[in-house]
Amino acid sequence: MTDATQQVIHVRGPAEAIRPYAANPMYWQYKGKPVLLLGGSDRDNLFHWAGEDGRLAAHLDTLRACGGNYVRCTISSREYTPDGYRWDVLPYPFKRLDDGRYDLDQWDEAYWGRLRSFLAATHTRGIIAQVEVWDMWNEAGHSDQPGNGWYCSPWNPNNNVNYAWSDTLSLKPGRTAFYNGFHHAPVSQDRVLLARQCRFVGRLVDECLAYDHVLFQLDNESGIDFAVGRYWATFIRDRARAQGRAAYVCDSRRFHQPAPCVTTEFRDWHNPEIQVPVANPDVYTFCDISQNNGNGGQAQYDNLVWYRARVLEHGARPINHTKCYHFNWPTGADFGSGRVSPSDAEASAKMWRAIFGGAASIRFHRHTPFSPAGLREGFGLGTTAQTHIRSARLFTDAACVFGMAPAPARLTAREENEAYAMAAPGERYAVFFTGEGDRAVELDLQDACGVLRERWLNIGASRWEAERAAEAGGRHKLTAPGPGQWAVLLQRD
Repeated sequence: MTDATQQVIHVRGPAEAIRPYAANPMYWQYKGKPVLLLGGSDRDNLFHWAGEDGRLAAHLDTLRACGGNYVRCTISSREYTPDGYRWDVLPYPFKRLDDGRYDLDQWDEAYWGRLRSFLAATHTRGIIAQVEVWDMWNEAGHSDQPGNGWYCSPWNPNNNVNYAWSDTLSLKPGRTAFYNGFHHAPVSQDRVLLARQCRFVGRLVDECLAYDHVLFQLDNESGIDFAVGRYWATFIRDRARAQGRAAYVCDSRRFHQPAPCVTTEFRDWHNPEIQVPVANPDVYTFCDISQNNGNGGQAQYDNLVWYRARVLEHGARPINHTKCYHFNWPTGADFGSGRVSPSDAEASAKMWRAIFGGAASIRFHRHTPFSPAGLREGFGLGTTAQTHIRSARLFTDAACVFGMAPAPARLTAREENEAYAMAAPGERYAVFFTGEGDRAVELDLQDACGVLRERWLNIGASRWEAERAAEAGGRHKLTAPGPGQWAVLLQRD
């Protein structure tokens, strides 16, 4: 590490670092207090904005101003342009020589300086960064045909001075699979490649652990092999432990095919799409099921509640959602032909359904300058995202969700996808109205006593409005004050 990095090590002690909440490990705590992670950002690899005329600072300030505290950061060099993705624009971690090739034994310190600036900027603002170590789009494609990540990657033997194709056990010229020999190096024991991968990941972990606000995600969308995931999760956690720190790590399970709820029998654990993060808490200390947010409506919520119950069987851990898509991609559907574009109301409801399903984090996915297949990928940090983050923060702070749990059985006289409930029995009850149906449901308050304070949040206006007293006991009818999305909180004074 550089001297500049060493100067900020242990900015705060490990006790104040991001970690599962002691009183309810389904959520996070930071600086000793429980925290719900809400976010939205306009690109995945935000650290590349560091130094661009204050662009990063402005973006983070906007996020913080609306109540956000969570971003995604892929350690990638993929740029988003009106012409599509490009991998030949942004810098890479390694020094580029005069002949255009890279030396993997020398760092590009300007690249690492961007990362340090990003880490410092997010830390100063109290924004949690979920860092993705590997982005498979960087190492997938064709080694000899332009227009893909692998063609431009420094790890491609064509592009470095450190090894040839014949020197490695894992790499072959030509087209690769999305998850390929490069990523299998820990299993194939490709010592030429693995030694340099470890050097890179070690540098990354050291930079991140100079601070106390970083979560580690191993990869992006790969469905990474369990043996590979175990290797890197152990590597990161051991590296942190050697520094007297704890590192919280998950892999990136797609949680999309096949459907997780098609069976009620335990045999579903043999499905690797859900087996790894849930059944192995010794390896993965939190979960991320972002791609469940490709589902819309009731399915998105039901999948999360089902998954949450399985997590609890193996030990409570946070369930993060670092991507909240705008498009709908129903479970089991083809990514190319099976996606559809829902309304903004449906896309924003995904954040609220995740919160009411017990999510520990939710971030609106980027809105890129172009739209693959004509579909919007996410709200990013646009005005709609800001409104919903602001409203969600108003509501969840008032509700103190860390002591609540999903409570779908409490609602009756309800249409599908009309409303969703959470409860801390006897103390607090909350309902989110999507704007669908007749906007009226009945809430079971039989385990509450006395009079409850009923407050309504106008989500679109980010404003508390109607308020009245509600008699506890029995079933209480709730009718949204108007069209659109609303949330209501009933609690004892």
